[in-house]
Amino acid sequence: MKAPGWYGAFLVGNMAMGAASALLPLYAYFLGGTAADVGALAAVGSLTNVLASLFWGKLADRTRRRRPFVVLSFAGFALAYGLLPLVGRPGPLYPLNVWVAFTWMASAQMAVLFLLSSLPRELWERELGRFNAYCGVGWTLGLALGAVWVTVLVSVTGEAWGLRSLGVVVAALALVATGLAGRSIKDTGGKVEAPAFREFAATMGGYLYEILRYGPVQLYEVLRPSQVVRFLQGKTVFGPDLILVYYAGLLTFVGFSMVFAPFPVFVRQKLQWPNEFVFALYVAHHGVSVVAFSWARKAVARWGHRPVASLALVSRAGMFSALVFMGSGAKWALPALFGLFGATWAMFHLAMTAVVSRLSPTGQQGQGLGLYNAVAGLGSVLGSLGGGFLAEWIGFPAAFLSGAALLVLTLPILLVEGRPVP
Repeated sequence: MKAPGWYGAFLVGNMAMGAASALLPLYAYFLGGTAADVGALAAVGSLTNVLASLFWGKLADRTRRRRPFVVLSFAGFALAYGLLPLVGRPGPLYPLNVWVAFTWMASAQMAVLFLLSSLPRELWERELGRFNAYCGVGWTLGLALGAVWVTVLVSVTGEAWGLRSLGVVVAALALVATGLAGRSIKDTGGKVEAPAFREFAATMGGYLYEILRYGPVQLYEVLRPSQVVRFLQGKTVFGPDLILVYYAGLLTFVGFSMVFAPFPVFVRQKLQWPNEFVFALYVAHHGVSVVAFSWARKAVARWGHRPVASLALVSRAGMFSALVFMGSGAKWALPALFGLFGATWAMFHLAMTAVVSRLSPTGQQGQGLGLYNAVAGLGSVLGSLGGGFLAEWIGFPAAFLSGAALLVLTLPILLVEGRPVP
């Protein structure tokens, strides 16, 4: 079956988002921002994603129209980055990032709702996989475009206009995505209920947009203030085994973000490497992760979910520690390390989503995965703030080693298996 035309809009939209993902921290650093500023910027974006998904999810329940939300999402993204060249200090980047995260979440949610409402249930898994592949390819192409653009422009116009002009390119790509979405998305008026995740969640790649739609809504429904303590004790329908997995996920994403949030500043400030090298590192990460999902599936089938996730954490802990000894002459070692980061991300993500979906009570897999996504978002907020603070006030080794230590501490929690994963 030929891919729908509107997939192209999301491929281009993800190109814009991929380029912007590395541009924002680099531009913040260029404007005088510190590692703490960059970490806080990432934390604000993560928190906005969680809150925005709740807002757009409730709004989606009231209407069956998807196209206006997608068009407004891409247009809002274009507006933000069109204004980026006018920003002359780090402070205004915070509201800009809030706006970007808020508007982007609308398209991320509506796309999956539109896809599922227009297809028979037996085609959901295949089409979600293909759609996510389009998005992943677009994101990687955007990072590659950013690397090439700043390489050429910085040498001609200087760093200031090299970065600012990339913001204009990102805005132009988002406008193209806006036009493609307006022309190709046709509202069907269909409605979709929260699907059963058990069978297809374990086979999906790295872009589980379904989680973004249903997760935070379920989080607020389940974690009412009167139930927080009971939830943390495992005295819920999810049981103590799944709660331990949530604890492991929280610590893991705190550890990940403590390293990756301040990392662009580390490359620019400590290693004294150019902006294009930062883009190239993330190209390696995303490119390898896309390829590695097929390897990760085979590893999970052969060794099991928890051992594969644990192997990924041990590997990442070692690599995070190795960053402490990374000097400015290690230009070939760091790309290889980032490629391994991509491979271990595929292993960890696939194994953990499978564990959560399989341990969730029957009929509540969507809620279980939604809670996991919300926990991951919370971990990203805390880790970004903590990593930025440690890098700024103590040093980058403190952030990297703290992230590695959290991953090691997570291992016994993750390996506790009161109930085998079916």
